Amino acid sequence: MKKKQAITAFVSVILTAGILGGCAGNNNSNGNEGQSASPGASPEAVASEAPAVQPKENDRTKFDPPVTITAAIAMKPSDKLRNGDTPENNPISRWFEENLGIITKYQWVVTDSLETKVRLAMASGEALPDVLYVSGTLFEDLVASKKIQPIDEAFEKYATARVKESYAKNPEIWNSVKRDGKVYGLPNISNGIVGDTVMWIRQDWLDKLNLQAPTTIEEVQQVMDAFTNQDPDGNGKKDTFGMAIGGNSGFYKPTNNYMADTAFVFGQDQPYMWLKGEDGKLQYGSIQPAIKEGLAKLNEWYTKGYISPDFGTQDAAKAMGDFTSGKAGIAFAPGWAGGWPVGTAVAEAKAKNETVVIKPYPLPSGIKGEVGRQESPPSYGTYVFREGFTHMEAIFKYWDTMYAGLVEDEASPFGQGYGEGYDYVMKDGKPSWDVPDGVVSLNTYLLMSPGSGTAPMNVVSGPNIYERVAAGKQDNIFEQKLKASNGELTIAGFAVAQQQFGQDVKSGFYGANTPTMKEKWDQLATLEEQTFLQIIYGKQPVDYFDTFVKQWNDQGGAKITEEVNESVQDNQ
Repeated sequence: MKKKQAITAFVSVILTAGILGGCAGNNNSNGNEGQSASPGASPEAVASEAPAVQPKENDRTKFDPPVTITAAIAMKPSDKLRNGDTPENNPISRWFEENLGIITKYQWVVTDSLETKVRLAMASGEALPDVLYVSGTLFEDLVASKKIQPIDEAFEKYATARVKESYAKNPEIWNSVKRDGKVYGLPNISNGIVGDTVMWIRQDWLDKLNLQAPTTIEEVQQVMDAFTNQDPDGNGKKDTFGMAIGGNSGFYKPTNNYMADTAFVFGQDQPYMWLKGEDGKLQYGSIQPAIKEGLAKLNEWYTKGYISPDFGTQDAAKAMGDFTSGKAGIAFAPGWAGGWPVGTAVAEAKAKNETVVIKPYPLPSGIKGEVGRQESPPSYGTYVFREGFTHMEAIFKYWDTMYAGLVEDEASPFGQGYGEGYDYVMKDGKPSWDVPDGVVSLNTYLLMSPGSGTAPMNVVSGPNIYERVAAGKQDNIFEQKLKASNGELTIAGFAVAQQQFGQDVKSGFYGANTPTMKEKWDQLATLEEQTFLQIIYGKQPVDYFDTFVKQWNDQGGAKITEEVNESVQDNQ
């Protein structure tokens, strides 16, 4: 889970919220009066009582009296506010209270695991906050406990057209929250590139050795051989190697660490995923023949010294450290690595008057001549709503307001940032992102966040904002803010990631763990990890892969495959 945790920490927030009571109504006269909810009404009652009026985008009608929403927040020691502000009284919460009549209250403020707090509350019978941000088994347990409610009717009634469109263009999102035919949460939608891998390479090493950035796996081998054997750092020692790999991913995936991985080797036949076969049924990627060929290639690279002899025990940070410290010349990592650790390493070298030039490039083709990488998860978490919660209208009004910023709507109240003095200041009547006391993020204090920083995938046509800014555009305030708030390598990394969006390999299954999966998956994952590492290290011959496939099927994999396909069929 390290990959998901790290990415989530970078791009997303964990937020929860809910409404304690009170009634919702609209006093402003913009034609939406009919959307107000009756105090204490059930979601079903709200749906049946309110007229069928299409919710408006950027609706500024105000709840009067205000609606209070309870939430939970996980605070870190580094989470500091300014000017006497608090988690419940800051620029974001004040805007929503003053403009929409939505008040944020934190029922729980924790400094450790929010999941632990939720589980303790479930066990003790303590009431949950109205809204929780959850993922994984916690979501499954909340559904099973019946402490959260389905939102199908509320979504149809209160979501604006553009919010509905974002889900309609990413329909697989619902698979992660649909149980027994009902939708039990509102998943945020990834921008599709937040975790997408690109190839980072030492450009100064390429230039010194008169090489070009590789575009095929054959060219990758040529470059790795030169980086390993031709002294690219010029120190007269044979102390460099081709590629940084982190085989100790912490979650049974030795070829798919979130930094310094080798997923490109497999092209469109990615391991650890459920892939659609020629018969239309899902099959587990790790047992496909192409994986055997990919493992053979990695064994060849290990034997030739192109990768670190310690790669199997290196986690992401240690492996990436080989790249940023000048031991390795290639690393595969997401675009955000252009900020840290790649951008940091380049800046530190510059401060020492050293020359380190690193550039992002598109992924080369893999063993079958195809380019491929595992897609960013379509969602990094889901907002669920306490059973008995009655004010979904306020939820979707909040959601649409935050969504406006993702799709670069000029009417967004947060186009320049979330709080003056925090992530921007005003100079001569214009926003500046050069904050004298340093930028302080307010992401932690958002009641809900619909996406991962920029527009959800498949929603905006044409070049995405990273591509536009990388090309020099700064026409609107969103482009100007992105340019001012990100390093050049981060923008370039995400722009390259977007170029290969179409080569992402999508998982065909995001449903709940099947019965046999709950019982056998850890055992099978351990078998998978040990087999892959043994083959790469040469402790088992490549043909041992065939033995692994039989063991995997016999020890529960075949049954799990059957159950996964049944689950997908049931949810269609």
